[in-house]
Amino acid sequence: MLAQGHEPSLPYSYLPEGYDAADVWCVDKFRLAPRSQVADFVQEIWKERGGQVDKVLDLCCGSGLLLRELLQRGYDVTGLDRSAAQLRQAERKIRGQERARLVRSELPAIELEEQFDAVVSTGALVHLPNDVTLLRTFENVHRLLRPGGTFVFDMYTKHHAESLATYTTPTARVIEDGPFTLLMSITRTAIEGTYNWHGLMYLREENSQVYVRRSETHQLYAWPQERIVGLGARAGFRDIEVFDNFTRQPTGSQTVCETYVMVR
Repeated sequence: MLAQGHEPSLPYSYLPEGYDAADVWCVDKFRLAPRSQVADFVQEIWKERGGQVDKVLDLCCGSGLLLRELLQRGYDVTGLDRSAAQLRQAERKIRGQERARLVRSELPAIELEEQFDAVVSTGALVHLPNDVTLLRTFENVHRLLRPGGTFVFDMYTKHHAESLATYTTPTARVIEDGPFTLLMSITRTAIEGTYNWHGLMYLREENSQVYVRRSETHQLYAWPQERIVGLGARAGFRDIEVFDNFTRQPTGSQTVCETYVMVR
């Protein structure tokens, strides 16, 4: 049975129920790096850059996929996200682990007053809409890192954003996982490099077996590499390098995600 309610929900208030399934689907369809590959990459970077890495901040940790990988590798991890629903999903993955904690906060502000050996973020900064929010985020990460600490994150390329729009527009793509169904589409906007992600979701409630319908829209931005590098330098970072999708390969015309490595 389908419930009649279909009002838009707050960002990530409903999607987390099927976020992990959607992530697996996107990794498979769009050659994104799985979280195990991300964890391998950052470990290699940390070893190269020298210094002991124990304390890691996962910025915009979502449902905790990378958080869990890092925890399993022995790091003290803090996961930060703006969505209470996402943090509840993350809590299920790290429950009972003394070396993990979760914090609710929203970018560009990072409401923490401590130092970390490393900060990492995946699939999140693509939602920051302009130079002001990007720069403030970079400055706050710089403040939280110890000298010599590293900041690793990814950004969508225009090639990847265009492939998403081509693949899902005008026909939405369907992701199903048990009681959760997501119809996803990405559309271009009138502003160059800016896209809207639309999600129409159905979730079957356990008690009533009624499917509840909700919708969400998120903005995606594909910023030029030189802009991101320039903002990182303005925030005080040095030794800035850019790689292809959490590998040691250089970026190219077919790169889906650019991986940035910045040193405090």
